[in-house]
Amino acid sequence: MSGSEGRWARVLGSPLPWLALAVAWTWPTALHPVAATPGSAHTDLWEGLWSLWFVATKLSAGELPLHTEGLLDPGGSLWPADMVSGVLVAPITLLAGPAAAWSALVVGHVTLRGWLGAKLGARYAGGSAAVGVATGVILALAPVGLSAVHNGATEALGDTWALAVAWLALRVVPGGPRPGLGWTAAAGLLLAVSAWAHWYGGVGAFALWAVLGLRKGLDPGTRARFALALLVGALLTAPVAWEAREVTTARDNVVGLKSPAQLARLRRTIGPADLAAFVRPAPYRSPDFPKIGRFGEDYWHCPYLGWTGLALAVLGLRARGARWAWALLPLGVGLALGPVLTHGGSAVILHGQRAIPLPYFLVDRLPPFSSLALVWRFAWVAQLGVALCAAQGVAVLVALAPRAARWSAAGVALAAGFEAALFAPTRGLPGHVDANAPAPIVALAQEPAGIVMTWPAIGALPTLYEQVTHGHALAASLNFPASRGSLQVAAAVKQGRESAVKVARDVGVRYVVLHLDARADADPQGPTLADWRAFPVLAEDDRVRVLKLW
Repeated sequence: MSGSEGRWARVLGSPLPWLALAVAWTWPTALHPVAATPGSAHTDLWEGLWSLWFVATKLSAGELPLHTEGLLDPGGSLWPADMVSGVLVAPITLLAGPAAAWSALVVGHVTLRGWLGAKLGARYAGGSAAVGVATGVILALAPVGLSAVHNGATEALGDTWALAVAWLALRVVPGGPRPGLGWTAAAGLLLAVSAWAHWYGGVGAFALWAVLGLRKGLDPGTRARFALALLVGALLTAPVAWEAREVTTARDNVVGLKSPAQLARLRRTIGPADLAAFVRPAPYRSPDFPKIGRFGEDYWHCPYLGWTGLALAVLGLRARGARWAWALLPLGVGLALGPVLTHGGSAVILHGQRAIPLPYFLVDRLPPFSSLALVWRFAWVAQLGVALCAAQGVAVLVALAPRAARWSAAGVALAAGFEAALFAPTRGLPGHVDANAPAPIVALAQEPAGIVMTWPAIGALPTLYEQVTHGHALAASLNFPASRGSLQVAAAVKQGRESAVKVARDVGVRYVVLHLDARADADPQGPTLADWRAFPVLAEDDRVRVLKLW
């Protein structure tokens, strides 16, 4: 290897180029981590930011983040969706706020996905660092990952842990030294962390580990170590999963956990991936939430695998070497499609009564699969398979023109980047929102203690995130923007100010935050903006108006 080739390999093998890609792709987040927070305003972004703040403030007070006094006054139990990330970025959250912490998480995870992906691709294809470049770009800019950022799904970033799991497994090569007990313990811990961070990612990581443990050429002793690591991971995961279930099903929980029937319905409607969505480029969206949603929700479910990666994967069939990554495609696609075939957010029905069953149907009622709803997220497993197989395609190109290896790698990386930027359904993502608190919310923080309600009572509003600034208790739960008391107040507003004040005092609701850019008439039976004019205004701007009921 020449000196220039060695420097090239060292640069590609470091996280720096992937950090540059992450910063450029999310720009101007690195410059303005709060004013340009990655994500969409009409998604779960605000709940994700609130969760990071909740975990950090509880830990700083020396408490476990399993109970809140600020929701559905006097509070209740809850299990944050992203406990692992909340703990990891707690110092940033406490110093700079949850929006800055989320921005750091996004940039960090895109960086890690690119860096680990490049290493995985090079090792899988048995080539130089240049061979892994395509894998790194494909995974760093994977639509399934970018859509998670758009949705503010902090927990979905936990899929990155599966890459660390794969890297640890690939360090064990057929015919090589048998891994020791330290490797087994580390693998078991990584598997558990994958599950703690993201239950979907955990299922994917365990499945990936099983595939890697069944590779050809591993001796029986090595396979036993893989099985032991799997057992260690399961044993570490089980008590946390049990505790999460106990907390979220407690009578005082504030999560609003969906019933088994609701989860099953989601797995047959908007939860799974549309088969066509794996390969159809922009502007295809299925389900298309802006069209099927009632209140302007902007969620984005995108399992698109990318034609650049698929073409390289097919080319890679000409290369000699491992083939186990191909098993990840049917595994990931099969899980992501859910129990029945869907299109446009609803099941495909034959002859007006029969749905089309799919492989997930066989495990639909088994734990943990029965507790999942947004199974389209399993597309990450298929995306990993495509990215690894694409590395073998790059290896074929490099073999055809060894002296142009770096140019082949650069060309492939640019092709994957251009597809992500111009042709993938997630082109233009992630967007950005201004997470600075509106002036009226800052003013509310100076008012006497009292419960705050939001109107209209619809999802995807920053109800929870506003609590980070104003500090008052909320008449809301983690998944629902209203409590029984706040709905009673809203109903009383239609009857006049005197009636509303009486009800508000009885239930403890003292303040109302009206979101002027949302549909105030979302509930035809509820009050309109005109009905709220009978109450004094504490402060307002073009986004929110804060009222004091009493």
